[in-house]
Amino acid sequence: MITSSLSYRDTVYAIYNQQVKNLINRNYIEHTFFDDKFKKKRSIIIKEKILIEDYCVLESDTVYNYFHFDEDFKTRKQQFYNYLEQNVVYPKNALKKGIQTKVKISLIIDSNGAITQVFPLTKNEWGFEESLIRTMKEKKQFGFVLYKNKPVKLYLEIPFAFKIAKR
Repeated sequence: MITSSLSYRDTVYAIYNQQVKNLINRNYIEHTFFDDKFKKKRSIIIKEKILIEDYCVLESDTVYNYFHFDEDFKTRKQQFYNYLEQNVVYPKNALKKGIQTKVKISLIIDSNGAITQVFPLTKNEWGFEESLIRTMKEKKQFGFVLYKNKPVKLYLEIPFAFKIAKR
């Protein structure tokens, strides 16, 4: 990246991609790359040749929310859903009233495969989210999530339907 400082603002003259093409001829650029100098992932935002954001993140601090999942991950995710279906406790008052609903919970699987930072994304007054969160926390372990053969942190949103089984 070739820059100069003018009036407390960095003006960007050139930024090259891996094919040595100057990207600066565009009006708006968001570019993320691995900076060999800092040994960190670096993200920059340039608007009208002005550097708006420039920051570095350690790879170990990155939380992924999507990449191409392998079959092992898909199998473990299905096993996780099976565990939830078998172990979640239907809130008693909601069961008595015949209330069914769908809830969504977010969680992070850390680089050791542990389930952390579990939060509800829906709000229900019958205790559905609390019951699902309790069951997730009891599970504790999801298993390693690998990206490029390295364990990484992964953000997941888990939708779950509470349905009363018909006899």
